[in-house]
Amino acid sequence: MAASSAMASESIVILQYHHVSDKTPKVTSVTPETFRKHMSYLHDNGFNVISLSEAVTALRNKQDIPEKTVTITFDDAYLNIYENAFPILKKYNYPFTLFTATVPVDKRYKKFLSWGQINEMASSGATIANHTLEHGHSVEKLPGETKQQWLTRFQKDLEANETRIKEKTGQSVKMFAWTFGETTPELRGLLDDLGYVGFGQQSGAASIYSDFTRLPRFPMAGIYGVNDFGIKVKSKALPVSVQTPESSIITKENLKPELKLTLAAGDYQKKQVKCYATGQGELEVVWLDDEKTQFKTQAKSPLPVGRSRYNCTAPSNSGKVYYWHSHAWLRLTDDGKALN
Repeated sequence: MAASSAMASESIVILQYHHVSDKTPKVTSVTPETFRKHMSYLHDNGFNVISLSEAVTALRNKQDIPEKTVTITFDDAYLNIYENAFPILKKYNYPFTLFTATVPVDKRYKKFLSWGQINEMASSGATIANHTLEHGHSVEKLPGETKQQWLTRFQKDLEANETRIKEKTGQSVKMFAWTFGETTPELRGLLDDLGYVGFGQQSGAASIYSDFTRLPRFPMAGIYGVNDFGIKVKSKALPVSVQTPESSIITKENLKPELKLTLAAGDYQKKQVKCYATGQGELEVVWLDDEKTQFKTQAKSPLPVGRSRYNCTAPSNSGKVYYWHSHAWLRLTDDGKALN
């Protein structure tokens, strides 16, 4: 862990990685050399790298958080995490979290970790957390399935995976990463009722204002993570106190969804708030009150089938860091399927 800054912050940046390899799809990968540069940057620039459990506790309890605090996560338990990332993490003694779907591990799929490797990493400070049994699309309902049957199926899957992790590692931290970053208000409500903290794939820093059923993480792969690493790890959470809508799901009747945000006071330039949509560039920001505490933004053209985002940012008053908020959208196919 790097030396702590004396200054306090309300934000923690959670980094999300999948593959650490130059032989896997770029959209979900960073190369080993890029990962090495990322970790070296954190070390050389005095970042405070803490475990995900420590991060959640600090945010929930509204504790003073050192400036430049970061936590590191990986989704899917790929073998290349052990081969390429783990030696670098050990070098810097950085804790990290591995969100694990246990069926690929139990079945010894070629590109996935073994329980022996997972436990070796756990003994060196890794937290092993929940990522469903088989990494399916939790938002999808089966043909003829009722809402209650769908929720019950999700709960059984979640609890079975948590049980398997505890059986093999002794850990049960009740932290869950949404597969593909996809979720719904009903699923998030159930997750909260069951005592879990959830993590999404929408970008931005996590803060005391964040939804603890879908805390944001910065994806560090593909178009989202290779460039501007320093800007992202220094970013802070735009203090969104109210968001409408709560859901990510969009329908054919509302393909240009409106996002409305209410902001708490903070060290950011309200006049410089800008929003962007995936594939559409900058959007119009319409302030709804003279004090500039509430605004709305909307896509310029229909969002496509699959996953999209609105990202809203504002520079700090000093101009040295960016405040950031992201909302994920999901448009299902006509037959209710989510794209991989």
